[in-house]
Amino acid sequence: MTGIGVYSSRKSNKTSQDYILANRSVGYLATSLSAVSTCHSGFMFIGMIGFTYLYGISAMWLIIAWLIGDFFAWSFIYTPLREKTEQFKTVTIPGFISHHFSGRSKRSIQLLAGIFILLFLSVYAAAQLTAGSKALSVMLGWSFDTGIIIGAIIVLLYSFSGGIRASIWTDVVQSIIMLVSMIGLVSVALFKTNGLTGLFQKLTVINPDLVNIIPTNLEFGFPLYLAGWIAFGFGVIGQPHIIVRPMSIQHPNQIKKAMGLYLTWYTIFSFASIGVGLAARILLPDLAASDHELALPILATNLLPALFVGGILAGLFSATISTADSQILTCSASITQDLFPQWKQSFSMSKIATLITMILTVFIALSGSQNVYILVILAWSSLAVIFGPLILCKCYNISVSFLTTLYMIIIPFIAIIIWSYYLKLSSPINEVLPGFLISLIVFGIGSKIKKFKENV
Repeated sequence: MTGIGVYSSRKSNKTSQDYILANRSVGYLATSLSAVSTCHSGFMFIGMIGFTYLYGISAMWLIIAWLIGDFFAWSFIYTPLREKTEQFKTVTIPGFISHHFSGRSKRSIQLLAGIFILLFLSVYAAAQLTAGSKALSVMLGWSFDTGIIIGAIIVLLYSFSGGIRASIWTDVVQSIIMLVSMIGLVSVALFKTNGLTGLFQKLTVINPDLVNIIPTNLEFGFPLYLAGWIAFGFGVIGQPHIIVRPMSIQHPNQIKKAMGLYLTWYTIFSFASIGVGLAARILLPDLAASDHELALPILATNLLPALFVGGILAGLFSATISTADSQILTCSASITQDLFPQWKQSFSMSKIATLITMILTVFIALSGSQNVYILVILAWSSLAVIFGPLILCKCYNISVSFLTTLYMIIIPFIAIIIWSYYLKLSSPINEVLPGFLISLIVFGIGSKIKKFKENV
């Protein structure tokens, strides 16, 4: 990965715009494969498999809901986003949503949005390093801190060399490794459980709830549970590190081609990860009392020869760093383009911003929670409600005033924090759903009150 990233620097023209968006010159094949490895990261290898281990086959609703969100994004958002970001000459999401403002209004929105990106993408990237470190600790016996630092050094080396182009080129290889390793492991695991029939029979013996398609004991019922996760899937349009991929594609008419490959890869990979989680519940019964997020690395170590364990580790590590690199680069772009626009044209400051972001990310990973699921859900949900509705409005020329934009950023974010951490309702209804609804209410109020309509 480091070698590919360093090689990609030969194509760089050593400008900040190339470092951030690769001069919008990426083909549809690289765009789609880069998007899947960035979007479906160490969370799928660690967090999602751990979630499936606990809740069984009903975890598939998360996959289906996210597939719906991805389909919406590729079908209705990415093409106008690609067209308008080029038209407006903007390379970051804060710059895009604040484009129609001027003076202090524009600066305020860019600054606030840039801070949120730096905060939550740093947390998100820390979760990726955490996921990779968990695998290294199980498979190689390394300390938790060592895995985080090694992952950070690898990402920094190739991101520093080639910017977003290096990230995309390595993502292509990483996506292939991820898919092959997950399919290989699920095939061996299903063989050990005597196929799908044996799998479901043994799960039923352990706990009949594990084979219930509809989750049990949902406080507000299944429809609201599913609606919450569909809203979570729609939140992809608010993830700056993901939507920078279609922003970098050569031409908007290539978006549809990229979508087909993306959705095919995602479907195969995601359901393979569900299979690994289910098999792990049978083959690793004692894990339920400890860290269930270690299911994949322990399962691989127990089932596979050392050479193939290395392949699984390569797949998992590819997943983590393919997302972490995108998040680090998106943060560094926000630093130079939004937080400190005086550095906008400086190629060297873009690299320094990458280094600063990586130091922050490593600090968070070393001192924060080791639960990948919690870290990813928090970061994704926050970015979804902060940026998703505003990006949708901007893509479809829906006018949003300064005060309304400001409140659409702040109020939904506060709402999901209250929903998740004070009301503790995110399990029965994912917090993105109330976040989106509150954002809609704020927009509706802002469009009716005269003071809110003014772009001051």
